[in-house]
Amino acid sequence: MSALTAISNFLTVSSDEPFKRSLTGWILVGLNLLMTGMSLNFFLGMMKSGVVGWLMMNTCAPSIFLFVLGFLLGSPAVMAAGAIAMFRYGTLGLFVFSWSGSNVIAQVGHIFMTAGVIYTAYEVIRHHYWAAALQGLLLALVLLIPFTIIQERWVKAHADLAQKLFNGTLTVTQ
Repeated sequence: MSALTAISNFLTVSSDEPFKRSLTGWILVGLNLLMTGMSLNFFLGMMKSGVVGWLMMNTCAPSIFLFVLGFLLGSPAVMAAGAIAMFRYGTLGLFVFSWSGSNVIAQVGHIFMTAGVIYTAYEVIRHHYWAAALQGLLLALVLLIPFTIIQERWVKAHADLAQKLFNGTLTVTQ
């Protein structure tokens, strides 16, 4: 068997098991939605940043939305796309954002997102959702590449806000 055939077989093996929502998954959905609600309150309610500002400064929210949507629809592919985005914005956020000031709350959210990433990876491996994982990767790339380009332009235009966000010094008076 050639290497390409082996890879193809590996990726196309699908599980006979339908996706099942577990208690752990429900808890992670709830915790991540709680953090999204808190970010909504901070950015839209307190800072009056507008929806675009909120999405550009808190890209965790659309990532969480994909994860939750995939979980609720029972779609491992959409969940995987959300988990990939949550890894980029949540898990890697653990190393980008400071651990002081208001960022401590954001870092708790990043930990919840990382738990969602681990949960998704576990479910993919446990139930052999290889094709769904590949579809999720492709969906994540299609969504993340243009979003990242738009976000980088926004951050350059609002460098002062972005720096305060990363430092944990962004306050309601900004």
